Amino acid sequence: MKKLPLSIQHFDQLVEEGCVYVDKTELICRLVREFNGVFLARPRRFGKSLLLSTIAQLFMGRKELFAGLWAENNWDWKKTHPVVHFYMDKAYVLGKGLSRSLCDATKALAVSHDITLTKEFPGDMLEELITTLHKKTGKRVVVLFDEYDKAMLEVLHQPEEAENNRRILSDFYGILKPIGDSIQFLMFTGISKFSQVSVFSKLNQLEDITFHETYVSLLGYTQVEVETNFADYLRSAAQKLGFSPESLLQELKNWYDGYTWDKQLQHYVYNPVSVMKFCAQRDFTNHWFTTGTPEFLVQQIRQRSVFNIETTEVNERAFESYTLKNMEVPILLFQTGYLTLSGRKPGNIFRLDYPNHEVKEALTDHLMAAYGNLSMLTPGPTVAKLREAFFRNDIEEAISIINTLFENIPSNLDRKGAEADYHAMLYLVFRYMGLSAEAEVSGQRGRTDVVLRTPTHIYVIEFKIDQSGLAALRHLVKKGYAEKHRHDGLPVLLLGIGFSRKRRAVASHKLVPLEMAHTI
Repeated sequence: MKKLPLSIQHFDQLVEEGCVYVDKTELICRLVREFNGVFLARPRRFGKSLLLSTIAQLFMGRKELFAGLWAENNWDWKKTHPVVHFYMDKAYVLGKGLSRSLCDATKALAVSHDITLTKEFPGDMLEELITTLHKKTGKRVVVLFDEYDKAMLEVLHQPEEAENNRRILSDFYGILKPIGDSIQFLMFTGISKFSQVSVFSKLNQLEDITFHETYVSLLGYTQVEVETNFADYLRSAAQKLGFSPESLLQELKNWYDGYTWDKQLQHYVYNPVSVMKFCAQRDFTNHWFTTGTPEFLVQQIRQRSVFNIETTEVNERAFESYTLKNMEVPILLFQTGYLTLSGRKPGNIFRLDYPNHEVKEALTDHLMAAYGNLSMLTPGPTVAKLREAFFRNDIEEAISIINTLFENIPSNLDRKGAEADYHAMLYLVFRYMGLSAEAEVSGQRGRTDVVLRTPTHIYVIEFKIDQSGLAALRHLVKKGYAEKHRHDGLPVLLLGIGFSRKRRAVASHKLVPLEMAHTI
């Protein structure tokens, strides 16, 4: 079996070491022929760096690297161009400052092309590098920016610095427009699709292919690509895990497939790093999520009391108007790969949902830890016990376990929005249990907090802070929240839970069957 390029992002190294390469060169050749300037947003670890490296080697005319690939016999290898390739994730050094970082990175690229720069400011240096290289070689330059938004995403929690970095980058990238005659092909990749006005206001010739139907599978692996390129690894995994070939593919799809940027919802791709790590370890577990920590995302979600993530709906315009000043958590989660397109309604309203089981399980785990101040090792075993208690309909045991979860919540939850923290924590617990849990379910007379379904019962649950469980139950009865479930085929139980903020625990609870609700 060919080597898996688990940590290789350079195309030449990948080929020279005999690694598996999913051939994307037909799409790449089409892309560079169709456009002169391109922008593409995709989540981290989706192959953006490898894509740009492949484009660089293509323009440099290194035909030997493309032996056996589509491009070998479909590219004019006689025409070559110099390449200026910025790795912005490495160029930006916290503490050094963005301007200094850009200057140092540009100088290093100039040295690699045997050019001495005389300018002092980042944009001027970039202009000098490209125009000098053009004159020196007599050929127009290919300019590639990998992770163009790194300097903004790194400091999103510091709005002033993030805005300052945005201005610096806008000026830096903007210098490319007036020297367009010196550029053969220009491409930006990144995680976030910031508004054109926000970052590229001075560079309006870019074609945004983030949602372009032709290029939705330029990154990530299609079903055919997975089955074709990793066949030997999949057979080995099936033998180890005791799966049939068909059942293994279905489980692989459940865990790692499901990403799409196709607004027609026709084309889906696998996360490439998850597929390769599964092939290496032959184990269904969280692979992609562990390659980078989502602390900032979790902070944003908790600050805005967002937890019922998988029911999000957004207007199509939301994908185009994202700026540093109007960040919406659902769009941020979409751009970073934690949500994907899952449905479309009239009026170009899109539903966002978790792409697969891997992301859903891992993000829920992190959110539980964030809302409940829990160790990442705590939620799993504790929630498993809670699941067992609900399956036995042992409410006393369930309440005791809930208190165990809540005892670690910080005592300063008297801030505004504290009630939302409690709601979020319990909802996430229910979702973590693998049960059908709906938050803030709409009914004819209002909204209830959670509807929880087990194989034998339906629990309609209401939470109240610093009130009794009886008060919560009476609210349920008064609003008639449970009536819509009367004919769902399972016994319906009404559960009122009263939290004590002082005790950080359930102070009281009350449970009655729906048919006895009139006695409350």
